[in-house]
Amino acid sequence: MARPEKEKTLRKEHRVTVRYKDVQYGIVEKNAQMLGVPVAEYIRHISVHGKVDVSFPVIADLPELQKLTNEFAAIGNNLNQIAKYFNTGGLQSKAMREEINSCMAQIMRMRKAVMEMAGDFHGNPQTLVE
Repeated sequence: MARPEKEKTLRKEHRVTVRYKDVQYGIVEKNAQMLGVPVAEYIRHISVHGKVDVSFPVIADLPELQKLTNEFAAIGNNLNQIAKYFNTGGLQSKAMREEINSCMAQIMRMRKAVMEMAGDFHGNPQTLVE
């Protein structure tokens, strides 16, 4: 039994043959593997669009960042408890409000400092160890 024909709109009607040296093909093959697509699909995309946008998520598994994350989570829990207290009719004073605003400003400064540090982080710190 013969293989059924594809719909006309799904058929690729033109063939282009490209020859690569081993090194060049290795680069193309590696790029296609990183994207998780077949080599032909990768070449087709590159030839039509000119480039392929690849993003690599950077995961920093540093104990210091984990500790900071835990601290920020604890602060968030405390803020939720304070908000719940005030939203359920808890007494407020001017001194309390000023203290909360001061703490919020400090937290925002700490957050900005952490974001700046994380922005300077590139790659795995273990690769720098000799």
